[in-house]
Amino acid sequence: MDKLRALRYFKRVAEVNSFTRASEELGVPPSSISRRLRDLESELGVELIKRTTRDVSTTELGSVYYHSIVKALQVIDEADELVSQHMGAMEGRIRISSTASYGEKILFPILQKFREAYPNIILDLDYSEQRVVLGKDPVDIAIRAGYAPEERVVAKPLAKDEFKLVTTSRLLESLQQKMGKTRFSTADIEHFPTLLFRSVNGVMSWWSSSDGDNWEKLSLQPVLICNSGESILQAMLAHQGVALYPIWWVKNLLDSGELVEVPLEQKVSPRQQSELDIFILYQQAKYQIPKVKTCVDFIVKHLEST
Repeated sequence: MDKLRALRYFKRVAEVNSFTRASEELGVPPSSISRRLRDLESELGVELIKRTTRDVSTTELGSVYYHSIVKALQVIDEADELVSQHMGAMEGRIRISSTASYGEKILFPILQKFREAYPNIILDLDYSEQRVVLGKDPVDIAIRAGYAPEERVVAKPLAKDEFKLVTTSRLLESLQQKMGKTRFSTADIEHFPTLLFRSVNGVMSWWSSSDGDNWEKLSLQPVLICNSGESILQAMLAHQGVALYPIWWVKNLLDSGELVEVPLEQKVSPRQQSELDIFILYQQAKYQIPKVKTCVDFIVKHLEST
């Protein structure tokens, strides 16, 4: 039995609780994974995985065994990858996870330039709003906003995730004429035609604050609710409503005058804080691998120059 391979199979099955999902990620049939795990269990003389018609989970001893081997496997994988890499031969796969909006709007154009510079690198890019655990999930580099990274993870800030209430100058002038004012209060916003974003967690709420500490949820009148930021943007450019956008998304449109910021008396945000940092996250051990270090440095450098 190839015990090291069996341990890798067991590790991933224990993490995703699925033979099917593990087989898809590892590129082997579920039957092969199941067979190797049974051989491993036979060698150890204990049951590691509970198998039912509905789900898969680790046994109590399986959970103990998983926590005993996971760091050892990570060290082996990192050592294998490190010695197989040479600074003069950039090749292999880099797995990157990013939030969808930032990934599509900001990160992907940079990665296109990276691919041109290093054509032998395979970029495995996943857009997801779910939190990733580096060292456990199959990710080398992650882009996320505003949470403290776990132990052994390096976090470099890339941008401020600050939101602005924006619209077209035509709609803004119409609202100013209708309400007889140039600057708006929280009560005014509740009468605006709004364009709202729906995430995987539901429709995004808007919050207002005068001091940045005490936040009040707004009652809105949406004319469009959508899970696509680009579709909402097109509706806004058609003068259909106002919307909250991160500044990095609409900066070019604000600079060109296609969009304008709505003058407000209070801060408005889709969460109960005015801004968060967007981080690039990676493990220090992974940063020693030339292809990962080169990609991280490339992303940071190109964002610093914009």
